[in-house]
Amino acid sequence: MSWRILPAAAIAIAVILSACGGSGSHTVTPTVAPDPPAVITIASGQPITIGVSSAMSGDQEALGRDIADAADLAISDAGGVVKGHKIALRREDDGCNDPEKALAAARTLTSIDSIAGVVGPMCTTGLQAADKTYADARVAHITPSTTRVEIAAPEKQYFFRTCWQDDAQARTQAAYARETANAASAIVVEDGEPYGKALADAFVSAFESAGGRVMSRKRIERGTTDLSSLAQQVTSASPDVLVFEGLNPEGVLLAKALRESAFAGQFIGPDALLSERDFILAGRGSVDGAIITGGPIPDDAFVAKFRDRFQRVPATPFVLQSYDAATALIKAIDATATISASGELTIDRVALAATLHQQRFAGLTGTVAFDDRGDRAGEGAHELGLEVYRVTNGRFEPVR
Repeated sequence: MSWRILPAAAIAIAVILSACGGSGSHTVTPTVAPDPPAVITIASGQPITIGVSSAMSGDQEALGRDIADAADLAISDAGGVVKGHKIALRREDDGCNDPEKALAAARTLTSIDSIAGVVGPMCTTGLQAADKTYADARVAHITPSTTRVEIAAPEKQYFFRTCWQDDAQARTQAAYARETANAASAIVVEDGEPYGKALADAFVSAFESAGGRVMSRKRIERGTTDLSSLAQQVTSASPDVLVFEGLNPEGVLLAKALRESAFAGQFIGPDALLSERDFILAGRGSVDGAIITGGPIPDDAFVAKFRDRFQRVPATPFVLQSYDAATALIKAIDATATISASGELTIDRVALAATLHQQRFAGLTGTVAFDDRGDRAGEGAHELGLEVYRVTNGRFEPVR
């Protein structure tokens, strides 16, 4: 997906040409709007603001609200105060797949004098639209849910993420296939969408580098409902593993078709299938034994605390990643901010971003640390915020 990126107003250059009485012209020297301040000052008694950029409307509203509420919960759990200043949460609707909303959300949040950092944007295309606006304003933004590899770069000083990258998930799948399942051969099926294709590309590379053989790579169109012929082809080829990279309902439909065709190998799927409703319940027992990779699932204590605060349980992924993103910002603010005798708080946003790059803490998604690209740093799957699950008796059980 590609979004049109509008120029940031903070770096707009105005060139004014004016005519003088018809006898000639006068050129005014171009002026450059000043950079936003790197250092912000918050008066005594005034709050520090942490923003959330996520979908508050549309078909991704449930995920967006879960992400925002998880950040709210992290602030509450941290005491809601840094150096005597309350932390205020400002929620902005980025529309997920709406470039104008994502950019408008970024402009609104960066215009707030007390903004110290942002959790979000929520979706890849939204982040691509808004990233420069945050960078120009020197506002650290931590996405909890955007896994596309290419959005990170060493020069992006203010970009971070607490979720994994797609290639890290594919490497985790390949490692499981080769080292735990002892798979020598694989067939890879993907849906042709950017998410599925990126994962399939990375899995093939990692599996073959580890000595495995990819027998074939197949593609199914989104919306395909009859996968019996494909399942029979896979069963006849008899690979050790069938790796599906894509979304539901195609994922669960393929798993069911493979079971019906008596496929003897291992089914492996990505985090998009990590849904009790859309995979386990929709599979009706035929998905038992499937291996699914993804982030950690909230435990009972987190769910109870979330329910007590918001009168509902989190129904979507990435709530723990959002909680950790808000926690990372709070810790960086606390480490960076200075307070005067009069209670005035000063935050250097350049120093805050540098602190985020240096910090390391035990989060709900594992050890949280960032590399020079702002990506989740670590060696193993757990450090990268990933888990491997097996569907067992109607539940996603971690594979240890």
